[in-house]
Amino acid sequence: MAGCDLNKIGKSMRNCTYMFLASLLAILPRTAISQPNLEVTTSVLYPQLRTFDTESTYWRSMLNYNQSFSSFKLSARMDYGSETNRYVNPFRVYEFNLNWDHHPFSLTFGRFNYWSSISNVRVDGIQAEIFTKKYGKFEVIGGFKSVIDFSDTTYVQSDFISEELYINKTLLHSSWSIQKYNQFINVSYWAEGENDTLRPHVGITSNWRVLGINIHENIAIDLENNELNFARVFISKHLNNHRLNFGLHQIRLNGINPWPWVKNLEIPITFSAGWTWKINPQLQWLQKINVRPSSYGTVFYNSQFFYKQYYVAFIAGQRDNQLVYGGTLGVTKHVGNTMRFGSNLSLNIFDYNDIIEPINASSVYSWLDWNLKEKLNIKFFGRYSVNAYYKKDGRAGAVIYVKI
Repeated sequence: MAGCDLNKIGKSMRNCTYMFLASLLAILPRTAISQPNLEVTTSVLYPQLRTFDTESTYWRSMLNYNQSFSSFKLSARMDYGSETNRYVNPFRVYEFNLNWDHHPFSLTFGRFNYWSSISNVRVDGIQAEIFTKKYGKFEVIGGFKSVIDFSDTTYVQSDFISEELYINKTLLHSSWSIQKYNQFINVSYWAEGENDTLRPHVGITSNWRVLGINIHENIAIDLENNELNFARVFISKHLNNHRLNFGLHQIRLNGINPWPWVKNLEIPITFSAGWTWKINPQLQWLQKINVRPSSYGTVFYNSQFFYKQYYVAFIAGQRDNQLVYGGTLGVTKHVGNTMRFGSNLSLNIFDYNDIIEPINASSVYSWLDWNLKEKLNIKFFGRYSVNAYYKKDGRAGAVIYVKI
């Protein structure tokens, strides 16, 4: 940032913000306003998430709001609650943006969440889309990755530009996707700030159906380090009440994962072959064999049964030259038309999306869901888990959901 006048930059940013707000106030009153959609959720947990070193009650109240103004839509999602190691600021703004949709163009400005099969990030910036029937959809995103600890609910801090901290939060993303008949393809290129540099990535997602065979692939590559970050290929074929499938997967998340306190989560390339038998509408049996050549020749087998509201899983295999056996028992029941409850118990089994493998772990989870009225719901729950990723995690409490 040498040679840049920070005062001019700050003044320009403020002027752009004032112009945007002024335009918004001038346009919205002249548009057709729809009925607002407001949802309020209150949670009380004890002890707070991922503790046991500090047994304290954790609570929060979340508000979801969205409303349309003709071709504009205003969305907000925020909460206020207890301060934790992860949520330093008690007031958190997860989403606050204005979307303008005028086919074939779409523009979103503000704080928004971007989800795709190869990316999941909260952004402070702008997202532009154009959709064409013949050439597919083009998308561009520019901005900054929002804070995850909510030490500040905005990206503009006193040292944000002067210390060049903006580099590590910068996010640039572009993609092209098209869907025709039984085929879909998405190609993405993005750069994320890390260690004062922009790390480039490229990814591809596709779905195909050829001669009754379904093919799905999802691949992400770190171009700076020339390494495969994520890969999933899944091939399946239906034969009457049976489905055969083959696949491979690999994960290297480097700290960007659902458990931020884990520095790295790496699952080497694993090959799998499976068979699913739908015996009747209420009974289904799944079996899968997994082989991991690069990890001590690891081989493991898992079997899953689904019968009405009951679920049973069994897993056995070799991990780190040791035999590991485990499984899961689960049940979900309805009581009348307003109440449901469920529980499951797991031992030595890890389930992460399509990855199920043996690992020293244990967990128990129980819940009761009570729908008091059409727009009022309350849920009581308790959970305790120990494994290599959560370390030790316990929580219990209630969630109250109100829709206005």
